[in-house]
Amino acid sequence: MSKIYLFRHAQASIGKANYDVLSPKGESQAAELGKFLCKEKLVFDKVYVGNLQRQKHTQEIVAKQYKDIGLNMPLPTILEGLNEHQATEAMKSEFPKLLNDPYLKSLKNKIENNPEKQHSYMMLGFKYFLHKWVKNEIIVEGIISWKEFRSNSINALKTIISEIEKGEQIAVFSSGGTISSIIGEVLQLKDEIKIADLNFSVRNTSYSTLLYSNDETNLLSFNELPHLKEEMITFV
Repeated sequence: MSKIYLFRHAQASIGKANYDVLSPKGESQAAELGKFLCKEKLVFDKVYVGNLQRQKHTQEIVAKQYKDIGLNMPLPTILEGLNEHQATEAMKSEFPKLLNDPYLKSLKNKIENNPEKQHSYMMLGFKYFLHKWVKNEIIVEGIISWKEFRSNSINALKTIISEIEKGEQIAVFSSGGTISSIIGEVLQLKDEIKIADLNFSVRNTSYSTLLYSNDETNLLSFNELPHLKEEMITFV
């Protein structure tokens, strides 16, 4: 029996010009993850990571913790299928066209009246857009569709499984949406909206685990976060 650990990247730079960079808190989260894994003496036989900076940097910080105490972490294999979906990029492109949408206009008014709740209302707006994008009601030229993203992430899982040897432990550093997609595939979920919404629960540097044996993959755990105290927990 083999075990696959799906690690979500640490906190990125929300609200900044380049989101795909770990925040200072994100760097600390990744270090805490690395310390925890080293304390548990969790040794991996193979490591896979997406091609996004926040994913690679998270893995690099964890690998440094291993190196510092003399534990080995294999060099990662880059799998672009582990990249996050592009709903955020799609929203940036299309949002100006949606300013007259009644629901989004109501959220805008709420932000103006309650600026302290801006983040919460913005997340509701993103979720609203995400659902439309997942249902293919919004198509953006040059942006990978939800359907293609799902196919890419499922193929990444198939690649990883095809390279597993019996009894190995595998580390996968990816993103919340990708992890949700993979878990949706493992659980054979049919509702694409529910699969997409899993992302809103996946915490930074949390891990979910899969068991692989006899050509079957099963979910063992979801969204574990034993290494972070409450004040360090984030979702974006």
